[in-house]
Amino acid sequence: MADLSTQNPSGLAQRMATAMLRAGGGTTACLQMPPLRGDSTNAGQLGLDAPGFLSLPLSPALFRKARVAMEDGRLPKYELLISADAVAAQVTQLQLSSAQTLFSMACGVVVAGKLFFIEAASYSESQGEVYLYRLLLQEACGEWPM
Repeated sequence: MADLSTQNPSGLAQRMATAMLRAGGGTTACLQMPPLRGDSTNAGQLGLDAPGFLSLPLSPALFRKARVAMEDGRLPKYELLISADAVAAQVTQLQLSSAQTLFSMACGVVVAGKLFFIEAASYSESQGEVYLYRLLLQEACGEWPM
């Protein structure tokens, strides 16, 4: 059934989600983005210099183990809940069209010094406004230098 009410969006859901993430032990996650410009030096063109990544902080965020069935030989999955305000700030800063574009461009997410790959991204909305993003993550092998 469709909601045909005439309520105007007030941002209440966004403020409540931000407060919930902070109260739940909020942390900072960093999206690892490819460099905006290529390396134009000779060493960079030959691949001798490792390209750096642009680290975009997203806070508040809540990181937890996902409730999915475990299978033998598979790494555990995690989920990252992120405030829509934090994502919107990064989308605006990079002049992107949407949060989905931001997440598809990301090479991974670093949380507490560990690198995770993004498997899926979804969002929750209220009255047509997104208030929370949920990323399903898979742990990468190895540590990420911070």
